[in-house]
Amino acid sequence: MSQILDVAGSVFSRHGFHSTSMEQIAEGAGVTKPLLYRYFGSKDALYLATITQVGNHLMSGLTLLMANPNPKERLKLIMLSFLTFVERHREGWSVLYNEALTSVGPVGEKVAFFRNSFIEASAKTIEELNDPSKAKSSDKAGIQAVALANIMVGAVEAGARWWIQHPEIPIRDMQKMIETSLMPGLSER
Repeated sequence: MSQILDVAGSVFSRHGFHSTSMEQIAEGAGVTKPLLYRYFGSKDALYLATITQVGNHLMSGLTLLMANPNPKERLKLIMLSFLTFVERHREGWSVLYNEALTSVGPVGEKVAFFRNSFIEASAKTIEELNDPSKAKSSDKAGIQAVALANIMVGAVEAGARWWIQHPEIPIRDMQKMIETSLMPGLSER
């Protein structure tokens, strides 16, 4: 099943959802089209399953990162985790953040869930970074942390889009560029 979803992700990333046929995916996966329909029921359901698998890859390390007690280090690791996902799953990144990001319905909801999980983890970390007692100092501080987390995630996504076009840039250099531009504005509020 995972192999079929990998192939589907590859085909969707090259052709987009609307231009991809179940026949292309079946051929790439070495299965029959009826078998795809038996497993998934429709191209929409296959796309949703593909998005779910890609999103699970993205989220796989986030829970472990949140256990890091140092908020500054954790924030850097969240950014690195995102970049590592892009580096290892370029086609999955393309599916998740190019076409699916603007989707509505179940696919849009699934993409929003994955993206919001990163935003929530980042907001919690930013709030802890700015309040060492780890207690919410005010509603304003919480709102500010969420706003900054949205800015951070958006900037990392934009950086990742640029980075895909410049694969000669090592991941650590890209991480450093993002950290240098973002970290001063995320702490000491």
